[in-house]
Amino acid sequence: MSTALDDVPVNRFHKRLVAVAMGGPFCDGYLLGIIAIAMSQITPQLHLGSVWSGLLASSALIGVFIGALVFGAVTDRIGRRLMYLLNLVVFVAASIPQFFVQEAWQLFVLRLVIGIAVGADYPIASALTAELVPRKLRGIALPGLVLSWWIGYGVSYWAGLALLNLGDDGWRWMLVSGALPATVFLLMRTGVPESPRWLASRGRVDEATAIVRRYVGPDVAVDDLVAESRAPRRGGTGLSNIGEVFRRGYGRQIVFCSMFFLCQVATGFAIRTFQPQILESMGVGNATTSAAVMMVIPILGVSAGLLLVDRIGRRPLLIGSFVGIFASLFCLAVIPMHLALPVILLFLLFHFAEAAGSALQFLYPSELFPTDLRATGVGFASAMSRFGSAGGTFCLPLLIAGVGGSGTLLIGAGVTLVGLVVSLALAPETKGQALTTEQRSEVPATT
Repeated sequence: MSTALDDVPVNRFHKRLVAVAMGGPFCDGYLLGIIAIAMSQITPQLHLGSVWSGLLASSALIGVFIGALVFGAVTDRIGRRLMYLLNLVVFVAASIPQFFVQEAWQLFVLRLVIGIAVGADYPIASALTAELVPRKLRGIALPGLVLSWWIGYGVSYWAGLALLNLGDDGWRWMLVSGALPATVFLLMRTGVPESPRWLASRGRVDEATAIVRRYVGPDVAVDDLVAESRAPRRGGTGLSNIGEVFRRGYGRQIVFCSMFFLCQVATGFAIRTFQPQILESMGVGNATTSAAVMMVIPILGVSAGLLLVDRIGRRPLLIGSFVGIFASLFCLAVIPMHLALPVILLFLLFHFAEAAGSALQFLYPSELFPTDLRATGVGFASAMSRFGSAGGTFCLPLLIAGVGGSGTLLIGAGVTLVGLVVSLALAPETKGQALTTEQRSEVPATT
């Protein structure tokens, strides 16, 4: 008896695909995280003031906004596989020249380009993974991409601390080091096929069926592919897909995904980028080392989210994580700054809760949008989130100078509270939902 594509047993191809897919987010996290350590040397050597410090720290995030917004829609138009390879080529090509920069604007441009490639990878990797793995693996595979991001981010802290020992040029080696893992994973990605669901959505059912037969199994039912091919193919290219999201009744989904994603990361990126400086201002000794140790906690947090997402469901995990983020930031804002141990413990809670909720960042939009809009939905939500994180990272040094550390953390708690309210009002429960040609236009009922 034939098995539906979404219900096939997990095989070696699926496991290899997830492992390869995790490489892109690992590089993303590494490239975005390494700047936090490098800034301690970049600031004095390039004579940065508060404005340029904020611009360099947020430059990659600005690029992520552009890359996710533009290339999510482009990926839905021209396919997953080509973009899957090109974005890592850009990683490598833009990382190497960072070693030779002499002016702040040069570094800003390169980090912007890197950010565009990072932003492009979010919708590409998540859409391709969601469409190639069966339902039983999707709740692990997509949060696994986020776990890989956090591992890359954490490794960047420890690599940065090691490279600080190289002297004044340590920051140059830090920034160029991202080219190494990007090259490795680029070579690994060359064997990944195109998404059969995407091919079918473009009317190329024979090609899609051949991929399923080769990589998944000879007896797999292709009814899902036939349904994809029969769905009305909308006109338009590239960014016009964003308009399709709203015209076809996915406005609530895009608002929900964008807002929860934005409120999760807006304070997170800013705090992590300047965490050594924040801890030092609070009287914590060895602030840089303490910040590096704290990077282990998000890995534990997203691992917990990965284990819970199919047990307790998407909605309870999201709401619970926002409660934890809000509580930690609010308490950090009001307790006396000289209490180093409570400060560190609250930072640990912040990192754990934020990371646990981040397991849903690729999973929710991948399950809420149909094939021809999936990368667009992920890309738009990622872009909106990075609009907030880039703004937060740019504004954080200015806020600390203006209202102090406590006032800045209180503002962060307020942003998190908005995310909690949005989640309570709009968060659906999508556990166990199959990928279909056309998802429901209303937000699914909660359980």
